[in-house]
Amino acid sequence: MPVQTDDFVDVATKARELGCRVPVGIALLPGNFSTAAHVGEFCFHAATPYVRSAWRSVGLDDEGPEERDTPRIACCPASPGLCPQPAQPVRTNVAGTDAPSAQVPLAVFFGARLTDGPPWRLTVALGMVSSVLASHPCCANPREILLDVVVERPGGGCACLEYRGDAYEIVALAVDVRGIWAGNGSKPFPLEGKLHTPART
Repeated sequence: MPVQTDDFVDVATKARELGCRVPVGIALLPGNFSTAAHVGEFCFHAATPYVRSAWRSVGLDDEGPEERDTPRIACCPASPGLCPQPAQPVRTNVAGTDAPSAQVPLAVFFGARLTDGPPWRLTVALGMVSSVLASHPCCANPREILLDVVVERPGGGCACLEYRGDAYEIVALAVDVRGIWAGNGSKPFPLEGKLHTPART
């Protein structure tokens, strides 16, 4: 099924409203970023600290909310003992209705300013996400991962690729990210095996 793009909340505006650091480059967001009323509600995917570490190992910094803004890590139901700290399931707005969620998606943000830098940063960042989600024991099933790729449009606003599929194919999403930056956000790129559902706004 083709990957499509949907509008997402303006990340910079939302971050300022919440009083957390405004992401500008490559960042990890809480999976419930678009629906959180304050930073105390932030809930991150269990793989978040491991992706941060993987990024640091290749010279990439997480420019998302600072540690003081991220009090909760969402544990994977299959392996709660492996999570850095416990967290209760959070309620997120899915398809327009409130529904409990036992696991939030890993949410990765790519700012528009990355278009002016080395192109390898996007591919390497996605590669590290793929590696962690495919191999780390905090992720119960690498073939059924939850990933939101939030992309800042150069002209303003943000789009979201909501990916549900195989961790080993995440790097291919770089094509879609670059398409959004090029203004092709309404044109789907066929990536077999990806299931896209409307982004939460």
